Amino acid sequence: MILAEIVEGKKEALRVAEVARILDVSIKKIYRMAAKGQIPHLKISSSIRFDPHDIAAWLRSQSSLGQIGNSLPGRTYLKRGNDR
Repeated sequence: MILAEIVEGKKEALRVAEVARILDVSIKKIYRMAAKGQIPHLKISSSIRFDPHDIAAWLRSQSSLGQIGNSLPGRTYLKRGNDR
């Protein structure tokens, strides 16, 4: 199963920690990406949440393969900067 499909299976808004775990990056990185508008998110009062369908579409758009994770078993490919 590719990452986008895993995320689409979620029924509720995702929290920062969940998105960080799914993408295998730090929580701090997710906050920075959201602040820079690099990842789709919802701001609810002082909280940040992520719509699973928006994140799935974003994941697909980030893949240089067309589908994330399909080239090698257990591997996912995302466009990333130097920091994690």
